Amino acid sequence: MIINKGIRLLRISALLLFVVPFLGLVGSLSLHNYLVSYDYPYQSIFPFKSNKIGSTFELSCTKENNWCYDYTDGLDKISKLDQCYKYSIQEQFFSIDGLNELTKLESEELLKKKTPIINKYTISNNLSDKCIINTKDYFFYKLFPNIYEYLSKKKFNLGTAETVNPMINGETSISNIVKRFPINYIFKPLMYLSVILMILYWYSYNLVLNKIFEAKRINVFFIFGFLSAVFLLLHVFFLGKVYDVKIYTQIRRSYIVFFILFELLAQAYLLSFIWKKRRELKNYFFNFILVLKLIFVSFVCISTTLILVILIFYDLSPKIDYALEWNYFLILLIYYLLSFFIWKKLTFTNPAPT
Repeated sequence: MIINKGIRLLRISALLLFVVPFLGLVGSLSLHNYLVSYDYPYQSIFPFKSNKIGSTFELSCTKENNWCYDYTDGLDKISKLDQCYKYSIQEQFFSIDGLNELTKLESEELLKKKTPIINKYTISNNLSDKCIINTKDYFFYKLFPNIYEYLSKKKFNLGTAETVNPMINGETSISNIVKRFPINYIFKPLMYLSVILMILYWYSYNLVLNKIFEAKRINVFFIFGFLSAVFLLLHVFFLGKVYDVKIYTQIRRSYIVFFILFELLAQAYLLSFIWKKRRELKNYFFNFILVLKLIFVSFVCISTTLILVILIFYDLSPKIDYALEWNYFLILLIYYLLSFFIWKKLTFTNPAPT
């Protein structure tokens, strides 16, 4: 019964160790891309006679109103995002006599020369993509209006100015995305939870195998697994902090290196132990998944070695570095997914090794 409970705890922690960091990485990237493309402004309220399609408003741009340069800034703004104009507002430019329509460039040139023009605003029949009621976000806005109102008021210093797909295109690093507000409020808690899950995972593996073989020892894989969790904790804690002293920056960067090193050592030692004892553990493990884990860990170790060698002798472009970084950490998570599937569902209590 103790072994059964230990295995259930182990499988749960393994599955969460796949899901939680995956959400931390992919979720943070998705949130970043959403915020970059987020464009629901507090629109100016134009003095239309009505909000019907075709309603117009004309404004003479003269010296008295500073040539209309700050006209819209002086208008009242909507107080709620769902008060926006459903249809887009078309802006046209005319000579002061209203006879000749001007291009935007022509109007700007005339204003530079202090020549009066007419700005004409018309409610078109095209739905506005800057009005939230026309978008799929409106359903969520009605549920959580305060969140959307906050996002429209707040300006964020995000990692990029446009949406990115670094797994394929390598536009940016993981840290550049996740260290910034508000992404860090999603990423860091999930990573702290991952640290706890890692310690629970390696502790549970040590406990279960000791119970199966009636031993009392701290296995090498548990030590390495615990150290990998410690260095992940340090990496996440210092993520985004800036130091004037260069040595502190180098020490901070070493945390992720030690995390990877100890993580791979823990996986390798555990797999080596299980492989040697596979006959005694045949009642507990699916042999097919065990072979897959062996192939996977071998692939990761060889790939890591090759990447390190390449980085030592060749100066890769940042895009390749960033793409490797994102994909490498996502691929590492497959190990825990395999750890979830490797255990058989026990229908008996504490089977003795054969």
